Amino acid sequence: MAYLVKDSEGRSPYWYCCYTTPHGQRLKKSTKQTDRAKAWDICVAMATAEGAIAAGSATEAQLRKVIDNALERIGERKLNESTIRQQLDAWIEEKESAVSEATIVAYRHVRELFLEFLGPRADLSVRMFKKQDAAAFRDHLLAEGRTPGTVNTFVKKYLTGPFENARKEGLIDYNPFVAVKALKSRAVAKDVFSPDQVVKLLEVARGTDWEGAILAGYTTGMRLQDVSNLRWESVDLEHGLLSFEERKVNKAVVLGLHPDFENWIRERASKSNGESYVFPSLANRTGAGRNGLSKAFGRIMDKAGVTGKVLRVRGAKGSTVKSLSFHSFRHGAASAVFKNAALKDIARRVTAHSSRGVVDRYLHQDVEAIREATALIPRLPKV
Repeated sequence: MAYLVKDSEGRSPYWYCCYTTPHGQRLKKSTKQTDRAKAWDICVAMATAEGAIAAGSATEAQLRKVIDNALERIGERKLNESTIRQQLDAWIEEKESAVSEATIVAYRHVRELFLEFLGPRADLSVRMFKKQDAAAFRDHLLAEGRTPGTVNTFVKKYLTGPFENARKEGLIDYNPFVAVKALKSRAVAKDVFSPDQVVKLLEVARGTDWEGAILAGYTTGMRLQDVSNLRWESVDLEHGLLSFEERKVNKAVVLGLHPDFENWIRERASKSNGESYVFPSLANRTGAGRNGLSKAFGRIMDKAGVTGKVLRVRGAKGSTVKSLSFHSFRHGAASAVFKNAALKDIARRVTAHSSRGVVDRYLHQDVEAIREATALIPRLPKV
């Protein structure tokens, strides 16, 4: 018969389990529990395991089950069962070879936010995280000032992944982030830069890498990180094309060189080499933060007197959103041109036959179609 005792001299805060083995040996073992109910669950598991071993009927699976049942009752993780932290880390490691570095950075950022929210609970079994906990994290992010859209991305898109893996592995019965409801989100309407506004930006940026970067953004609709890390080997002046891989989606893209950007490129091409950056002062810089590229472009806008409407005021953790930013170039004329499904199909064919900017001569008609599409983007006014 097992029973619990405390250290009579008060040297230990834990309950001790006392029981007799089937061979008549008296044992007294610490349960490492201060709560009597939890200590009793551990004590029963100890005595049961000893009995199974003595009877010669114990298998590893049976003993694990006895111990796992006791651990589950006291809220601890099972043997060899992933903690929440371990589940997140394993998922990110799995994704590192499948998504872009920018996406991995976003995953790691959300991981840190989530672990900070959980505190010591991050080292509990993944089973212990429930739907109400997912909802609490969602509400926590919103209360810190993030937009519903951002919160939905973090909760419904990013964190769904590691817990879905846990469900498929049989560690949990359901995915708590799938079960929690998304917040209602309203998209904000972004403006586009007019050609006159682009000219004002270029006047402020004259003589710097930002001058070429602004021309690239206006004439291609490329994302800021893709522009800032563009290499000369991506520039094909012979055929008037740019071929590069979009960092965000790891996708090969072929675009036409607009005359305004091509002129800027040609003036500097003789001093270039294939692997060097077109905009060296902008390369390998983060987009976010006080010294990031987005803030730097914002300062150029301020000097040029080109300002957009404030769509959302900065919260405690969120950011102020304006109707004009570098990303607005993607909503302009270039974006409208390259969203055309037919041109996307052409770009795929050109990419398949491209090598370091040299295009197969049999794709001449496809190349012409891309260049004709680029020509639809308005030329900038001469100052």
